[in-house]
Amino acid sequence: MKDQKLWRYYDLIKFLTLINGELYFARADSFKDKYEGAIPKQTFQSLIEVYKNYGTAKNETDIRLEFQNVFNEKRKKASISCWHINDTESAAMWELYSKAGFGIAVNTTIDRLTNSLVIPHGYKMVMSEVNYIDFETENDINYIYNELLPFKNKRKEFIYENEFRVILYKEKKESETVSGLSDENVLAGEVSRRFHFRLENLPAEGIKVKVDPSEIILEILASPHMKKYEVREIQRLLDIINKNNNTNFIMQHSNIYDNLNYSK
Repeated sequence: MKDQKLWRYYDLIKFLTLINGELYFARADSFKDKYEGAIPKQTFQSLIEVYKNYGTAKNETDIRLEFQNVFNEKRKKASISCWHINDTESAAMWELYSKAGFGIAVNTTIDRLTNSLVIPHGYKMVMSEVNYIDFETENDINYIYNELLPFKNKRKEFIYENEFRVILYKEKKESETVSGLSDENVLAGEVSRRFHFRLENLPAEGIKVKVDPSEIILEILASPHMKKYEVREIQRLLDIINKNNNTNFIMQHSNIYDNLNYSK
């Protein structure tokens, strides 16, 4: 598993950020997928039924709304770097992430990625393949007790991404009961006691983590839609970086759409 190849598809700015020694982690609530970090519907319904049995001072509609707000807050507690699992480059990924025909891909391995990251003080990291689930029917009570589980699962509609994630989080020194879920107003004491947040909110702007680009990068590919002169210009930038940093980054032009040639 540690030798599994991973790919990341970039625009030029984010690629240069990596080349200059930083890997960007986006906070989960900034992702385009608004289901990011959510719990499945059936699991949510099961939680409502469990908590109703403990007795509350609010009706079911109010409890639903309050719990939805609670789980929305969870999305602020993880920052993620997303990678594509594949032994080769992907035509689908080029089409998705190569805006206006302009994009750059790098590949690495799980082992190289792990060894290259310099985790900021106070943060912890977990790596995981994404599990693609049926969001309508999945029912797993562990979503309450494992705050990171929602970030390891996605809807089956995204299975084409074949995603691998590096997740950053920060633990509180002491767990705290969720604000607004007091014994008197919403939940019985036992339920309130069990429903705790152990993770801190992370910066809304995301986190840049120090990396060793020479360790993390195995190969650099330019989009097959990129013009040859554009590839040359980017390589000129890389040559300057190579000279200043004593590195040897070379970008190849993807040949995924080249004409078939049996003589090669």
